[in-house]
Amino acid sequence: MPGIRELALAEATEGVASAFEDVEILAARCRFVDCNHQTEPGCAVQSAISEGRLEPERLKQFRKLRREEARNSASLSERRNTDRRTTQRIRRHAKERERTIDDE
Repeated sequence: MPGIRELALAEATEGVASAFEDVEILAARCRFVDCNHQTEPGCAVQSAISEGRLEPERLKQFRKLRREEARNSASLSERRNTDRRTTQRIRRHAKERERTIDDE
């Protein structure tokens, strides 16, 4: 049956960057180009949070939209492979848990 499988941001790279321009500007000042803005030394984003110039919730939303953006840019086959691996891990975990319960 046809229908909507999911709703997500599409082609929103520029939208995220403009909506979080303050975070982008801070991120450009980090010591490392590949900074994850977590525990890296010289992280301008974490410095701004500790100084009260940036709310931690804002960084959380920025990360969430960036993850969604990365997922949207992945090809369909990449997404299927990732989803398949996740499903396999969940099933494996459930079986292991079932065995542990049976052993008790």
